[in-house]
Amino acid sequence: MSDTNGRSIGGQKSNLRIFRRLLSAVLFCSLLLLVGSGAAPRLQAQGQSGLVLAFYYAWFSPGSFGPGKTPYQPPAPYFSTDAGTMQRHVGEAQSAGINGFVQSWYGPQTENNQTETNFQMLLNIAGGSGFKAAVDFETGSPFYANNADRTSALQTLLATHVNHPAYLRVDGKPVIFFWANWLISPGEWDAIRSAVDPNRNTIWIAEGSNTAYLSAFDGLHLYNTAWSADPAGTAATWAANTRAAAGTYGRFKYWVATAMPGWNDSLLGRGDRSFVRDRAGGAYYQSSFGGAAASAPDMLIITSYNEWPEGSNIEPSVEFGRTYLDLTAQLSAAFKSGSIAVPPPPPPPVPAPTEEVPPEENSSPDSGAVAEPQPVQSTVESPIMTPQPSSTATATTAPTETPTSTATSTPVVSPTAQPEGQIIYSVQAGDTLSLIADRFDLPLADLYSYNNITAESIIQVGQQLLIGYSRLPDGSVPLQGFPQAKVRPDGTIVHTVNPGDTFLDLAVTYDLTLEEFYEVSGLEENSVMQIDQEVVVGFRPQPEDIGGSTNLPAEFASPTSTASATVTPAPTSTPEPATPTSLQKLVEEPAAEPLSTDPAPPPGSAGSQLPLALGIIGFVALAGALLLYLRR
Repeated sequence: MSDTNGRSIGGQKSNLRIFRRLLSAVLFCSLLLLVGSGAAPRLQAQGQSGLVLAFYYAWFSPGSFGPGKTPYQPPAPYFSTDAGTMQRHVGEAQSAGINGFVQSWYGPQTENNQTETNFQMLLNIAGGSGFKAAVDFETGSPFYANNADRTSALQTLLATHVNHPAYLRVDGKPVIFFWANWLISPGEWDAIRSAVDPNRNTIWIAEGSNTAYLSAFDGLHLYNTAWSADPAGTAATWAANTRAAAGTYGRFKYWVATAMPGWNDSLLGRGDRSFVRDRAGGAYYQSSFGGAAASAPDMLIITSYNEWPEGSNIEPSVEFGRTYLDLTAQLSAAFKSGSIAVPPPPPPPVPAPTEEVPPEENSSPDSGAVAEPQPVQSTVESPIMTPQPSSTATATTAPTETPTSTATSTPVVSPTAQPEGQIIYSVQAGDTLSLIADRFDLPLADLYSYNNITAESIIQVGQQLLIGYSRLPDGSVPLQGFPQAKVRPDGTIVHTVNPGDTFLDLAVTYDLTLEEFYEVSGLEENSVMQIDQEVVVGFRPQPEDIGGSTNLPAEFASPTSTASATVTPAPTSTPEPATPTSLQKLVEEPAAEPLSTDPAPPPGSAGSQLPLALGIIGFVALAGALLLYLRR
């Protein structure tokens, strides 16, 4: 009995010792967790998104194009307000491997500001196809009189558009690009950022080569690199400069590399600041794209999808057809797979009066620097000067994979734009009607109708074919997809009657009921149409002609370089966002969660560790009480 009791008592003591040891180990581990909770967290991976973006402009009307206005011509002039045109643009971009558009934005005002209403439409169209859209914030917008206006516009942007499901996000944050950020000082931007987004819940990408702006911004891009004869070297240099700024400011900095097919702003009246970078049959684009990819960018952006006045467009044109869109598809695929080649720099254009080394920003005329064509964006009279890369800069290492060379594009024979507006193409050896139509993105039916031919017609080398119009003699422009229709300058759409046309035919063609046709045309049921009669079949809304940044206000004639500018406080109220029209609500999107203005504390901050610390302290107290009870 006592023996058994002794063993029982001894066993209980042994179990108690084991329990105490286990409890001590738990307490020790808890203390380690408590001490470790204040340590700096591991940095999460950032950047390296693999995204291919393109700058996009939504302020065009048919009068924006034509000889003397744009160096190249679209197959058919268009309105940026046209939903069908924007859907085509998004579809073309996606087919070329582009993930999203970055559209210039003048602010949230809807009156006389189609950049706002068209951006609403772009988001809705993008949302229906998995495409993305972001704002390129125009610092010099005519709607901004001061920094309070800029602050208010950005606050509205963060309360509205960035919460749309189609708005571009990287690392979980909405991305905002900025143009002409150098119009105000870094100090002023610090104040604006503190008022708008103090917790940096969005990613702000500045433009230009001045890394001082990275105190307020999260990354850098160069809009125009076409002045450089070595685009790969330029990208490597500024990638290194941007990465180095992360150490200066203690935060990750995004590098957005630029690819360009060429440049020609010779029609914009910029005087000796204009220059031309010849496309060299696609060689410059390959060199630029490959160099941008080799700089290990966090995003790659193309300048541009449709900046026609500056001749940097990859949108299909009369002169090049789909060459640059197809080349973009090849280059984007190679970039995303990590197999893109870095071609050597193309030979300089001849003549090349613009290859001198540009001066540093804010250099004076007598400083000994030679002026370089200054990088400008989106028809802007830009005062920025982007330096040529220094040979001593540390370049980012190119990928180690063996690159696969991309095919060299074959130059397309350029059609001739006639003074009266017809666009004439001279048939080349090997051409067929279907090849010509495909090359110039022209429906075969339109090609047949324009030239009064059929699918069985035989064409000869040297034969002149009408492939479109830049404008018609009466000032109207063709309606794309409708060979017998045109749009008058006031937006009226008229159909030229053909033999055999009936009221029902026209109503069906232009998606009208017979009653709607009678109302819009002014005809009656018993009216008789004559061959070549022009019948009104619709109206196209006229966009407000706000142009591009050529309307830069006079007070922004040169950038503000001083850092001592007065800080402007944030406005006390945010303007109500505009409601999209029914046309712009093309895609019904679920309401997105608003961007929090009071986010959870970042990992590693005192706020984020408080719940963990309290939990550990409570656990330690409970364990201590249990141990005390057992000892008793």
